[in-house]
Amino acid sequence: MDIESLKFYNGFGGFDIERGEYVICETTPLPWINCISSLSGVPFGFLISEKGGGYVWYENSRENPVTQWYCDPASDPSDEHYIIRIPNVDIAFSPFEGCTARHGFGYSVFQGARAGLTWKLTVFIPYGKPVKVSLLSLTAADSDQEILAEYTVDSVYEHKTFSSAEENCRYKIKKGDTCDFVFLLAKTADAFEGVTNYHACISELDTVKKAWRRKLGKIQVKTPDESINVMMNGWLQYQTISCRLCGRTAFYQCGGAYGFRDQLQDSLALLYTEPDEVRNRILLHASRQYEEGDVQHWWHPPRNAGIRSRYSDDLLWLPYVTYQYTEATGDVGILSEQVPFLHSKPLEQNEVDRYEIPERSAHTDTLFAHCLLACRHAMTFGEHGLPLMKGGDWNDGMNRVGRKGKGESIWLGWFLCYCIRAVCKMSLSAPFCELDRHTLLAEADRLAESIETNAWDGSWYLRAYCDDGKVLGSSSSPECMIDSIAQSWSVLSGCGDSERSKMAILSAERFLVDSENSVIKLLTPPFTEASVCDVGYIASYPPGIRENGAQYTHAAIWLARAFFRRGREDPQLAEKGRRLLEMLNPVNHSRTRLEAARYKVEPYAVAADIYSGSNIGRGGWSWYTGSAAWLYLVMLEDLLGFTVKNSEKDGAAELALNPSVPPEWNEYTIEYQYKTSTYVITVRRSKEKEKHEDEPYVVKLLNDGKRHEVLIPINFPE
Repeated sequence: MDIESLKFYNGFGGFDIERGEYVICETTPLPWINCISSLSGVPFGFLISEKGGGYVWYENSRENPVTQWYCDPASDPSDEHYIIRIPNVDIAFSPFEGCTARHGFGYSVFQGARAGLTWKLTVFIPYGKPVKVSLLSLTAADSDQEILAEYTVDSVYEHKTFSSAEENCRYKIKKGDTCDFVFLLAKTADAFEGVTNYHACISELDTVKKAWRRKLGKIQVKTPDESINVMMNGWLQYQTISCRLCGRTAFYQCGGAYGFRDQLQDSLALLYTEPDEVRNRILLHASRQYEEGDVQHWWHPPRNAGIRSRYSDDLLWLPYVTYQYTEATGDVGILSEQVPFLHSKPLEQNEVDRYEIPERSAHTDTLFAHCLLACRHAMTFGEHGLPLMKGGDWNDGMNRVGRKGKGESIWLGWFLCYCIRAVCKMSLSAPFCELDRHTLLAEADRLAESIETNAWDGSWYLRAYCDDGKVLGSSSSPECMIDSIAQSWSVLSGCGDSERSKMAILSAERFLVDSENSVIKLLTPPFTEASVCDVGYIASYPPGIRENGAQYTHAAIWLARAFFRRGREDPQLAEKGRRLLEMLNPVNHSRTRLEAARYKVEPYAVAADIYSGSNIGRGGWSWYTGSAAWLYLVMLEDLLGFTVKNSEKDGAAELALNPSVPPEWNEYTIEYQYKTSTYVITVRRSKEKEKHEDEPYVVKLLNDGKRHEVLIPINFPE
């Protein structure tokens, strides 16, 4: 392997840009996996590490495993066993031993050489078929060889296997010749149809590669920063689609469930490339709303058994994502779509949550009515005029702050304020619904005023009021003195006082950003088990782990976005946003062998958290995190300034460019596949204008099947 050709080679591996692969050449600090899911809508997939560890699932990754899921980074086991034997010299080995692993989009390849043999093992899922295909090619490199290839599965779960060769079948191959094997694993034998022949499988593999290339290639960027290019041109969207939306599983967590808030947010990464998929997700999630307005926190298909809970923010992601979708696409028709509700007995006063299979209600209503109901259900306020936190808001770990029905959330206040205003704006396109917008907007204004009156701590905003009246997120708090999301959403909501919200995010930077170690903490100081306030299970994490004072990447990206949004009028704040974005890019945590050994997890996938305690800089759960979608959005929309919206004047789609790129960039390019047309947008620095325009440069988008070259001269702010 020519490691010199790999981008960002760190002693363990690097990116093969031309092939779109991450190439692993040496034993990694922890398993570096690929999450491979079917693109065709068939619910089937598998995990595989650089050493062959992993598991296979069908229909639901948690409820219906084909082989067993392990979370064992030490031994990295698998129920599948591939053995290559050379009987005449009594040698047997796995094709994963001493191999080079290549993780690609929808496939992985393992290559190696030993005892006069070279081999290539390729694993993938054929398009439209629920079966794992393993193609093994053995070549006699030095002399004639007698070989035996074995594939076995040891699992407590029901499974069927097929091999093109009989068990323990011997083959004699001459020097320079190759022997090919096909091994299949599926839930049912009929899945094997059409994929038992090696050459047919090669054709299927090509189909899979092309399908992923088409899906991931609809937006391609070329900037002076190769670390941005490599993540945006495949890996961020691949993580979002294959892991989050399809598989819903990874090495460190096997969820299998649809999370109400989670998959709605994830779908936003497809807003400009797969809007129909976003539409389908919105309607699907709306159908998991109860008649009272609350929603399933998560549910497992196909039975749709899940949790009815008291989390206070889940339901609001429905109007939030619906609004983003209608603004980008102009598809206001979705608001009149009839969607059913769920029916079950409401939670009792002493019930925290309930695992159940709810009934489908006979009652249906428009999607807009679902969104409006979500806002109204969330509009329950405490003594400070702030929304009740109930069983927890976005931070699941703060599940006891408002359990008694008195605790209030400042972050939720900002988010609710935004959603109320979004619903009011959508109502202009929903004449079928009678709505007193004036009264509802007045309620949003009152809520914003209550936050300013009761949650400003002098230099930043509080995080919450607990049931017992204790305050979280104050300069006087011995734990959680400051929490990032209350600060970032004072900006992102558009509801915070301009000067205060600027001061708030600067305070978050001061106390939460560790530039030396490239960590952006969620809160500080961490909670302890002897916490003065019973906040919830967040305190059970060791200080500096996950939500308890570590970087929780999801929230860290929101802070970066807040700096970008305020950076529109203040270039210095935009520069701070760019710096945070650099810290958030996983490539930048593993540029050297030493950095990669500290970070430990994959440089090509976003980690949910990064430790800030004794193991500072170590990545936590990787792959299975909504951070990938948010990082993609912030890179695309806030850094590169790319958005698509429906023109209110003529209904035509418009591409707007309003970048916040570094001053040393002179040019970058975005290639965008819009329906049948291709737009190649080149943004080039120009000195023609005295100052940067506040309004973005707008390109009318045509669905004409043509290729459009557009040059945009912009005077970037210095």
